[in-house]
Amino acid sequence: MDTGLNTTALGTPTHRFLPDGLDADLLSLSPLQFARALEVPTLVRVPGAGMRPPRAFACLLHGDESTGLEAALAVLRRPAVRAFDLYLVIGNVPAAVADGGFAHRFLDGQEDFNRVWGLDIDSPQRAAAAAIHDHLLEADLEAIVDIHNNTGNNPFYAIVTTDDARDVNVATLFTTTVLRWDLGVNTLMESMPPDVSGIAVECGLPGLPESRAFAVDGLRRFLGTRRFRDDRVRFDVDMLGNLVKVRVRPEIDFTFDGTLDTHDFVVADGADTANFVDVDAGHVLGRVRPGADLPLVARHPRGDDVTHDHLAVTGDGRVVLTHPTTPVMMTRTVPAARKDVLLYLSDHLPPPRG
Repeated sequence: MDTGLNTTALGTPTHRFLPDGLDADLLSLSPLQFARALEVPTLVRVPGAGMRPPRAFACLLHGDESTGLEAALAVLRRPAVRAFDLYLVIGNVPAAVADGGFAHRFLDGQEDFNRVWGLDIDSPQRAAAAAIHDHLLEADLEAIVDIHNNTGNNPFYAIVTTDDARDVNVATLFTTTVLRWDLGVNTLMESMPPDVSGIAVECGLPGLPESRAFAVDGLRRFLGTRRFRDDRVRFDVDMLGNLVKVRVRPEIDFTFDGTLDTHDFVVADGADTANFVDVDAGHVLGRVRPGADLPLVARHPRGDDVTHDHLAVTGDGRVVLTHPTTPVMMTRTVPAARKDVLLYLSDHLPPPRG
């Protein structure tokens, strides 16, 4: 293949740009073999007829989320001449190929590749993201979909940064369960100009055939829809938002499957089954020893500490929610909770505009 390899002034590889698509040999590889062949973050342009503005989708911004790459290869293996150029962003390839494959969200010493878009360039991840971002801006995209997996039990859902009709309609090509994201954490979708519909799609747990099927079906609709309607929302949607981020305090030793004999905080068994489920005040997130302080901290998107507005510890050590709410994105792994969040709390929002 044309390597398309780009490097820094010191010769360090940053990313690849493959402007002429993927050859048959690359497309024949397994997802892990494919990632190993790329070696670094990669942007692929699949040329189309040029009759409509380009579209794009992204995968592997987290190296342990394999479904997006699996779906991308499944879609691209089917020959098609589209009315538009198609761009594919393949993100944290080094994390994806390490330690047997798809084992790390991001590597020690790396920044989270899903949190570096639009930032000053002072790390390899930011350099790669900035270069890929420049290509995408130059392409003058119509829309981009960022494909992710969860680390806990969640339904399939989409994430939007606005409630504009066009953005919501792109989301509903995948699902009518929609989360409004206003956290401002430098994700790819947040970095897009206002005239580009940027959404993310969460495809459940990685490695499952149903996760792959959901992503493939949605991508086919995304690529096959002639026009994204912008005058009204086409479908009734369930929209959640007003997200509050809940993290485990860094000094707390916690577990999902241990005991208080050896840990400070034990997350409730099956806590992730409450994702996208309305729960009442008193819902139990886990346990601490009686008399212990709250092991969690809750923050508003502005950064305000709102822990005591949402969380409490009972006399017998239960860590509970103090108001009715809807938990979302609860993880069930310690590494994911440490690197990102334990869960978010959300509210139901009014129907989107249009």
